[in-house]
Amino acid sequence: MKKSKIFDLSAISIIACDCLQAIICIFIDLFFISKVLRYSNADGVINVTQNIISIGLFYAICYIVISTSYLWTGFFLKKINKSIFVSIGSILLSIVVVTVYLTKDNMMPFIPLIGALYGLSFGFFSGGYHNLTSETISSKHQVKFFAVKRIAFQITYIIFPITLGYIADFDFSIVTYIMFGISALLIMFSFLIKPKKTYKLNFHLLNFTKNMIKDKKQTKPLWIVYIQNFFRGASYDCFTTLITILVITYVGSDSSLGMFQSIFTACSLITMFLYLKFYRKKRSSWFIGIPIFLVTCTIIGILSATNQITIIIFYAVYVILNVILMSVSDSRRAGVVRVLSLHSNILESNTLSELFLGAGRVLSSVLLILSGVFDGLLGGGTVFLKLTLGLVCCFYVLYGISLIWLEKSLIKQDEEFKKAHITEVIEKVED
Repeated sequence: MKKSKIFDLSAISIIACDCLQAIICIFIDLFFISKVLRYSNADGVINVTQNIISIGLFYAICYIVISTSYLWTGFFLKKINKSIFVSIGSILLSIVVVTVYLTKDNMMPFIPLIGALYGLSFGFFSGGYHNLTSETISSKHQVKFFAVKRIAFQITYIIFPITLGYIADFDFSIVTYIMFGISALLIMFSFLIKPKKTYKLNFHLLNFTKNMIKDKKQTKPLWIVYIQNFFRGASYDCFTTLITILVITYVGSDSSLGMFQSIFTACSLITMFLYLKFYRKKRSSWFIGIPIFLVTCTIIGILSATNQITIIIFYAVYVILNVILMSVSDSRRAGVVRVLSLHSNILESNTLSELFLGAGRVLSSVLLILSGVFDGLLGGGTVFLKLTLGLVCCFYVLYGISLIWLEKSLIKQDEEFKKAHITEVIEKVED
C-alpha cells in the first residue's frame, strides 16, 4: 500500500496561500494602519484620536462583513469547489491593494470602502480555506501540518515586516507594487489546491444549532471552540492593532515597527520548536498558562508606566509566546469536528466559529472607536486607549482559560470513548 505524503502539492499550496495572504495582512494591518494613524488634514495637522476612530471603524466594518458573508457563502460552499472561493478571495485581496494604492494620498473618505472590501475578501478566502484544509489534510497529520504551517507563517513574519517597514519609510508606493506581485502569486497557488476527499455537505445552520443544544453533553467541546473563538476575536486581532498604535505613538517609524515584529517573530520560532518537542495534551495547562500570565504582567506594566521600554517588552512577550495559543487553537478547531464525527456539518461548524470570532472582533473594534471618541473629548491623550488595552487583556485571559477548558474536555471525551470501546469488545467476546 502506497504511503500518502503529508506535504504534496495541495498541502504546499495551502501553506503558500496562508503565507502570501499573511504578507498582505502585514501590509494592511501594520503599514496601512500606521499610515492612517499618522494621516494629516489639509493644514498638516494630525488628529490622533480621530484617526484612531477611523481605524476602529475600518475594522468594525471589515469584521461585520466577514461574519455576515459566512451566512450566505455556506449555501454555495456545499456545491462549489472550495478552491474557487479561495481564488475569489485572493482576487478581492488584490483589489484591496489596488484601492489602497489609488487612495493613498486621500484615504480617509475611502476607509469604509477599503474595510468592506478587506472583509469581503477574507469572507471568501477563509470560508473556502478552512473547509478546504479540513478536506485536504488527514486527521493523523493534523498536528504536524499545523505546526509546520505555523512555522512557515512565523518565517513570513520574520522576513517581510522589517523589509516592508524600511521600504515604506522610503516610499509607500513601492510597497504597494510588491503587494501586486504577492497578490498574483496568491491567486496562482489558490488554483493548485485539490482536496483528497470530500464529504457530503449540508448547510442547515438553524437545524445544526438546535441539534447541538439538544445534545449538549456530546457537543460540549464544539461549544467551547466557539466560546474560545469569541475571546480570541476580542483579544488577538485587537492586540495587533493596539501594538501598532502604541509603537507608532511612543516609538517611531514604520521601520521600527517592522524591525520589532521581525526580531520577535524570529525568537518565537524557538517557542514553536519547544512546543513541538514537549507539548502533550495532558500538560497543556502549562503551555497555555505561561503566555497568558506573562502577557498580562507586561500589560499591567504599560498601564502603570507607558513608555518605550514597557511597550517593547509587551510587544516581545506577546509575539514570542502567543504562537502557542494560536497553534493549539488552530489544531483544535480543525480537529474537533472529526473527533465528534460531524464531517457533514463542517460548513455549519465553521460558520458558527466565524460568527463567534467576528462578534469578538466587532466588540473590540467598538471599544477602539469609543476610546478615540472619549480621548478626543478629553482633548487628546491615551487614557481610554489604555483602558481598552486593559479590557482586551481580560478577554485574552478568558481566551486562555477557554483553551485549557477545551483541552480537558477533549481528554475526558477520549477517555469515555475508550471505555465504551472496551465494553463493546468485551460484549462481543462474551457473545
